[in-house]
Amino acid sequence: MLVLSRHPGKSIMVKGPEGACLITVLQVRGAQVLLLISHSPTNGDFDSWTATLVRDATVQVGATARVTLVDVRDEKARLGINASKESLLHRLEVWQAIKRENRRDSGGDPEAGPSGSPVPRPGGPTPPSLDVHLKEPPAADGNDGMGKK
Repeated sequence: MLVLSRHPGKSIMVKGPEGACLITVLQVRGAQVLLLISHSPTNGDFDSWTATLVRDATVQVGATARVTLVDVRDEKARLGINASKESLLHRLEVWQAIKRENRRDSGGDPEAGPSGSPVPRPGGPTPPSLDVHLKEPPAADGNDGMGKK
């Protein structure tokens, strides 16, 4: 079992022969943790569901991975993941860095999106900043705030 600590909003990627699974910590409430589990099997389907776990509770994700809530400390969930030996298991930010490096090493554009197409970048001049001056509403006595009626 590999144990990883995750704050709310942070994710773990499990990728194996049966597909990929993204486990995101949505909320930590006392001793309970709410997870969003997004599973994409190799057949192209997509499943997404939520699970609320308490300490030592386990949920099956994909065909060969199980997630157990090991502990909750300081708004962090400590998740234990059991996965098959063929599976890759990474924090999402590490997974994304590996993907970028692999694209760069293979001669692809490091800024390319998941489909390999470039990520749109804004071009041309920067729009002027919005400098908006709001007029104060008239006072209840009829003055406009500048001594005028």
